[in-house]
Amino acid sequence: MIRISSLIILLIGSVFSAAIQAQFNGVLDIQLYTNADTNLIHMYVTPDRILLQGNEQQSIISGNYEARGLLIRQDQRDFVLMMGANQALRLTKSEIEGFFTMISALFGIDEPTPEELAESQSSVVVTGRVEYINGYPSKEILITNADGSGYVTIWTTTKLDIDWGLLKEPWLNSPEWLRDTTDRLTIEFQSKSVPVLMTWTSNEESFTFYELIRAHETAVAKQMVELPSNYQLLGFSDWIMLQMMQQY
Repeated sequence: MIRISSLIILLIGSVFSAAIQAQFNGVLDIQLYTNADTNLIHMYVTPDRILLQGNEQQSIISGNYEARGLLIRQDQRDFVLMMGANQALRLTKSEIEGFFTMISALFGIDEPTPEELAESQSSVVVTGRVEYINGYPSKEILITNADGSGYVTIWTTTKLDIDWGLLKEPWLNSPEWLRDTTDRLTIEFQSKSVPVLMTWTSNEESFTFYELIRAHETAVAKQMVELPSNYQLLGFSDWIMLQMMQQY
């Protein structure tokens, strides 16, 4: 009995050890193609944190604000958006979920009727096709516009085995029109899928707008996924107050 128990413990230990070793830690290089421009994004992956950071400052929210990077902290259960002027906006997952309800209440947004939802809903289909894309065995997902004007093809792979942390958890209170999308993303992140290639196709054009060009497995220094000490960390209410003060 003792020998059998010892063997079971050793087997469980080896399985967990193998799982830990298989977990990807390192850097993904992602190319984004927008119009005539290309932007290189680096994703630094550790067991507890993921940092997305571009070579150049990326513009967000219609160009009104600048983002230098997005830090996803599983250990803190929050998202930190690093902005200009050495400021960073911190949002917890529960705060983001609360925004869905708050925005609907503030702007009086009603849930669509089943008929309206059906007319506006994009279809998401896992086709079953598997091909090697940029060296990775990848499955095909098609997202077709409700009006049939075009579709997005997403190739994803589980070969890299990335734990997405907060992103793999279901999103609560998401509006009905967004629920299928968030549920689909949750399933993909739970399966540890990594997008390899994304393309848009319509009758008028076809182009690639996302591509994983390199995955380098390596130990990422702890300071690479820390908020720089010269950054001021703001909560959402602090950030709102700051924006209001700057208007006057």
